[in-house]
Amino acid sequence: MNFLATCRHFFSIAPIFFSAAAMADVNNTLQKAELARRVDALFSAYAADSPGCALGVILNGELVYKKGYGNASLEFGVPIDPEKTLFAIGSTSKQFTAAAILLLVQDGKISLNDDIRKHLPEMHNYGTAISVDQMLSHTSGLRDYTVLMTMGNGVREVDYSSDADAMAVILRQRSLNFAPGSHYMYSNTNYFLLAKIVERVSHRNFGKFLQDRIFQPLGMHHTRLRDKYDVVVAQRAMGYAPVGGGGFSMKDVNWEQVGNTGVLTTVSDLTKWDQNFYESRVGGEWLVKQMQENAVRSDGVALSYARGLIVDGAYRGMRSVHHAGDTAGFHAQLLRLPDERFSAMVLCNVDGVDQTLLSFKVADLFLAEEIKKRGATASNQTAKDAVIAPAGKTMSSESQLASYTGVYLDRYAQSLHTIELKAGQLWYIAPQRERVALEQSGEQRFRLPRKTENTFQFSKQDKRQLLNIVYRSGEPVELDRVRPIQTDYIHLEDYTGTYFSPEINVHWTIVAKDGKLFKQVQREATKPMNPVFEDAFTVTVDDQDLLRFTRDSRQRITGFIVDNPRVLNVVFSRERSGVQID
Repeated sequence: MNFLATCRHFFSIAPIFFSAAAMADVNNTLQKAELARRVDALFSAYAADSPGCALGVILNGELVYKKGYGNASLEFGVPIDPEKTLFAIGSTSKQFTAAAILLLVQDGKISLNDDIRKHLPEMHNYGTAISVDQMLSHTSGLRDYTVLMTMGNGVREVDYSSDADAMAVILRQRSLNFAPGSHYMYSNTNYFLLAKIVERVSHRNFGKFLQDRIFQPLGMHHTRLRDKYDVVVAQRAMGYAPVGGGGFSMKDVNWEQVGNTGVLTTVSDLTKWDQNFYESRVGGEWLVKQMQENAVRSDGVALSYARGLIVDGAYRGMRSVHHAGDTAGFHAQLLRLPDERFSAMVLCNVDGVDQTLLSFKVADLFLAEEIKKRGATASNQTAKDAVIAPAGKTMSSESQLASYTGVYLDRYAQSLHTIELKAGQLWYIAPQRERVALEQSGEQRFRLPRKTENTFQFSKQDKRQLLNIVYRSGEPVELDRVRPIQTDYIHLEDYTGTYFSPEINVHWTIVAKDGKLFKQVQREATKPMNPVFEDAFTVTVDDQDLLRFTRDSRQRITGFIVDNPRVLNVVFSRERSGVQID
């Protein structure tokens, strides 16, 4: 009997549950008490006086392991119960929205190729169609409303926000991140609007649709949609955040948008949903297949995102299906390894948890024998690149190599990549990584020797110097060479002033103090800005914004463009002259 067949026969120690069938024939190579000790050690930080997590493990269709660690409510000392405690699962909700859309496709009420304006005619006409399917795969180009709503106006997840607030900012947008289908960029706007389409087509409240078509048919009797911030929900866990010096503060979700988020569920109920991917009770085999079909960009590049799920080989090369969720005070992950008939659910009610890493570590314990057979590496985490010595001879002259050097910007990730020349050898420096030698593999083409399958292709387009990096996944990323900072010529007063963006309806003020620029917006602390290349700054602390200032023909600053990992090309125009901090 192999390990996977015997794992389902593990033991029970209160309050951990194992089925009666799982009591027999325990694998001798990993004793039951030792397994429990190792699992408990992963969650040892969550004790009786802290919030924590619920864990569930499924093998061969059985929930063989479930346990609660910590409290669902610190105020009332209510421990987490994996059977009954409801957690907000954030973006893990997206798979239910995708399933709802596919059920309507089966009903013949919508098509995956429908232009979204067929169902949401109030949407701005961007001059190109955006399909329902592009929204499902995050290739629509629609900007993320959650970023737009928090970009420079001090709104937080714990503040109240209604559907109307979200729709208002979505309808103000006049540009896309990119042409629909041409790129992947995660955006909550896609799934928020998909829920609206479900409501309009089905003539039912989205939560009612999920109950009628998914939750009740699968026996997910505890699961529900929370679309009102003040509704009382029995057995619901409260969200928390650690406080410096000890203790916790309350941090709960007060946004009412759903589709991209909003599902409350338990470990036990998620087990029933997980089983549907094997039994196909809801939607049949077609729906299950469609949800796990990887999206393809318009240029033919396959993506790891499918429909509401990520499908890849992220776990030691095994085929994995997963989607994490993060929302105020909550973290969730449902990891499925379908070929091993293994799933791990980690639901937490405290900030600072890496729920995905925890799910992988749980898999490490339960699939130890299978991993050993595969000869997998000890960690699924990408190690920090070491310096690799040059290998082989280059085919380009040193002057040609020198023409490739410089700093390149990936605008989609707001990351800077550096190419250097040293002793006739090109070196690559990725963000927060060590220098790695490049080996030439063709004309203007390079690779990382003995390291990865990543390739580097240099080219010119008009006046642009480009670097295309094709990662092992097959997805190419285009980077632009940017002009380096001339620190001796930076005049901070050129940039100071007040700027306005009509698309997000906010003002930003740029001020100067002690030789640095700072960003000031309402309800936020003043944040320092760091120059990264000519006329471009990043906002430090917790922002991910890249500001690229624009100039007129007389070289006067006229505004700036903001890029963010989920929002590109938000234009701010200058309103008045500079301001100086006292």
